[in-house]
Amino acid sequence: MVKVDWDSRAKEGVAHQAVIDPGDKSGLKNALIDRIQWSQIHEWVGRRKSVLDFGCGVGRFAERIARTGVLYHGADASQEMIEVARRLHGDGPAVFKRVDGPTLPFDAGSFDGCLTVYVLQYLKTSDGAQLHRTVAELARVLTTDGELLLIEQASASEGCSGSVSEAATEQDYRDALASHFDVTEVRRIRCGNLSRLSSLFIQHGERLPLRSSIEGLLARREASIAENLTPERLQLLTYYELCIVATKRGAP
Repeated sequence: MVKVDWDSRAKEGVAHQAVIDPGDKSGLKNALIDRIQWSQIHEWVGRRKSVLDFGCGVGRFAERIARTGVLYHGADASQEMIEVARRLHGDGPAVFKRVDGPTLPFDAGSFDGCLTVYVLQYLKTSDGAQLHRTVAELARVLTTDGELLLIEQASASEGCSGSVSEAATEQDYRDALASHFDVTEVRRIRCGNLSRLSSLFIQHGERLPLRSSIEGLLARREASIAENLTPERLQLLTYYELCIVATKRGAP
């Protein structure tokens, strides 16, 4: 079983290296992946009043979310990640808390939005118990009709990246959400391996003018490629990234 030392990962580099790919020394690959993910998050955040970033790492979304006027709380099990997040964002309004154990240190109904990126994929086990318990706890701290946005690895081929122990399917996430949430959106946002054009950009992009504009175009292209994959093509991928938006179901 793979076990990631997140306290050590917190020291890999500022923001992206710590939580995406620690081997990306130029930062171009991680920046592109972050751009793809943020494109799914930013409009959703604009409809929120308060957001829990569960598994916030070093708080790479904190400043961007807080800048919209949304009340931001980041929570993570790694003390080192939380300490780095506080150093990076200590002058802003973001609040960071370390979580220890299955119960979150927040009252029921504290947030109308919850964000998880690269978190639930590490909780998949053969019986699904840990994933289901975590989703139930996220539902508890959300208001009725609050929304959960998750970005996680999924696979149709039983494959996963090297840091993930057990592959999860789209249906695994749907099943975990089913007791507490109604799924409203499902989008495939990138393939595990980026396209050849993006790979060329990662290799040579430091020398290119208008790098940010090119990165934005590539981010949209990667999302389009993933969204239009056929079931047959999905089965050829080791994994892909999935964005799911789900609304907390009210009491019966």
